[in-house]
Amino acid sequence: MPIATSPTIPISRKRWEKGLRESSKNKKLKKEEFRLVYVRIKTKDDKTVGEAAKELEMRFKEFSPARLIEPDDINLLLAVEKCLKNNLPRIYVVELTDGISRWFYVFPSAERIKFEKKDLYRVFIVKRREALEEVLERIASGEFSKKFRLSFLTVLQILIGFAPFVITYIAGDTKSLKDLFNYLIWAGALISAIQGIKRGYKEKSWEE
Repeated sequence: MPIATSPTIPISRKRWEKGLRESSKNKKLKKEEFRLVYVRIKTKDDKTVGEAAKELEMRFKEFSPARLIEPDDINLLLAVEKCLKNNLPRIYVVELTDGISRWFYVFPSAERIKFEKKDLYRVFIVKRREALEEVLERIASGEFSKKFRLSFLTVLQILIGFAPFVITYIAGDTKSLKDLFNYLIWAGALISAIQGIKRGYKEKSWEE
């Protein structure tokens, strides 16, 4: 039996931003850091989202998830912030789609949940509210369902980041490929860490 949930109510961005400003002094993330786990499941065997949702809702019944149909990033944010009040280390955002319709289930969990049938799995370690807004905007926009593309700016940042290490290698005494490979690994880890600090969140495709 489907879980009884309130329908998604569209909220204008102007109203939302006004309310955000009024409550900004008192409204903070309950924890300095938490994990937002985004899972996308595509229906199989020509099932509609509504048909597949019944099975999914039965599985997550104990978590009392919020169900959102075709939500924007604002409604996703409101659902996630409600989950933050539970002070649990993980918040799951599960998307069920048939390629046309998109249904989302949002719920907190103390334990890691295994998904055997999934098309996408992303773990975001979120440290700031602004970072949470960015992550949910990316999810709502369907960015992860598109082909991976690097923007010109991103490519330029990577090249600039690696340049000092390549120059250091060339100017050094050791010329082995192994040394260059070690340089590049170290540089990649450093650049990734710096970008994570700047964005306010880290992104991984697995969870420990």
